[in-house]
Amino acid sequence: MKKSFILAAAALVALTACTKIETNETPLKKISFAVADYTAQTKAAEDPASLNSETTSFSTKAWLHANNNATGANFFGTESNSYTETVSYTGTSTNTWEPVLEYFWPKSSDSYINFVSWYGTNSNEPTIDASAKTMTWGTSGSPLTIVTDDNFLFADVAWRFTSNNNPATYTAVSGVAEGVPTLFHHALAKLAFKVRLSTQTASTKNVWKVDIKNVTIKVGNKGYLPLVNEDPTTRGTQPWKVGTTYSTGVAATSVNIGWIPATGTETIVETGSTESNVTKQITLPSTMTLTPTSASSSSPATSGDFQSLLAERTVMPQTINGGVVTFAMTFTIKIYHKNGETVDTNPYSTEDVTITETNLYSLVNAISAWNMNTKVTYNVTIDPVGQKVLFDPAVAAWATVTNGDNGTQVYPQP
Repeated sequence: MKKSFILAAAALVALTACTKIETNETPLKKISFAVADYTAQTKAAEDPASLNSETTSFSTKAWLHANNNATGANFFGTESNSYTETVSYTGTSTNTWEPVLEYFWPKSSDSYINFVSWYGTNSNEPTIDASAKTMTWGTSGSPLTIVTDDNFLFADVAWRFTSNNNPATYTAVSGVAEGVPTLFHHALAKLAFKVRLSTQTASTKNVWKVDIKNVTIKVGNKGYLPLVNEDPTTRGTQPWKVGTTYSTGVAATSVNIGWIPATGTETIVETGSTESNVTKQITLPSTMTLTPTSASSSSPATSGDFQSLLAERTVMPQTINGGVVTFAMTFTIKIYHKNGETVDTNPYSTEDVTITETNLYSLVNAISAWNMNTKVTYNVTIDPVGQKVLFDPAVAAWATVTNGDNGTQVYPQP
């Protein structure tokens, strides 16, 4: 009997071990992020090859709704870091984005996680409410001051996810590891000014040279941005809505602009002047030379390609029509006699031309506002013969990635 009992116990142990080995329980799986072809967007780099041009990390909050609990619990980070996790790029060999610490997806089929991600320079962080339904950058009482080359990005919310998404099912994405879909948008606008010489007046006996002496632009740089999520029951990814309150979603000032200028908006000045009171010195273009021997109404003579007048910079999205934005420029025109291919050493005419500080919209009424996630380039053309100055603005999307449904449900539902 004793031997039989021992054999029975051994059989029971073996059966138990076999049951554990053959379990169909879902194994733990780490949470990662699929920034995908949005890598350039996340880096705020228009050249996809500039993979690490700006940042290799962003911030994320996550809330676990265990067993379908309507009230989510902080899932990432600790109280000391406001329950915020840093997600970093792992490199081109794996092309993945992963949190500093390891986190795993919930096992229960009725549990899910909500994610909110962003990036901000100069220690500027948004405020996110406990329900993750609102995100605000600054407030009316404490607006942000936007400085040169600031960069704020916010990602579409990733709502009610239960596992890493496979980006291969989305045609705009390629060669990227699976994870939480994370599509970023620029909260600021980008601005650039370029310049060249051009004339319709032909001349075989004169050469014009233009030196840019000073360029000044003032922009509003103080405001705040409220964002809301009005569809918290949808599963998948969805864009934030620009608004002031979650209950109404009232547009801040425009669904395109979003930022609300603060009362008593400050201005910043960018100039080539050497005066001590300017905010930022710029590198002015080198002397531009124009020999208008082939000018005609259909093919004007130009000094070549446009060159940078003001370096690209980020600015607070704002209204230009009736806004505080102004532009001013001073340049010198020198005219030299030309005999064949020989040009005189000294000019026979030297004249300073000044465009006094003027509201930019009155100079370029084709552009009435600078919008979020949009780059605006002002091409300034100077005609040194007639002293005319013309503006030819161009508006381009700033590394924007969209799909056919206006950004909603960028990835398939989990």
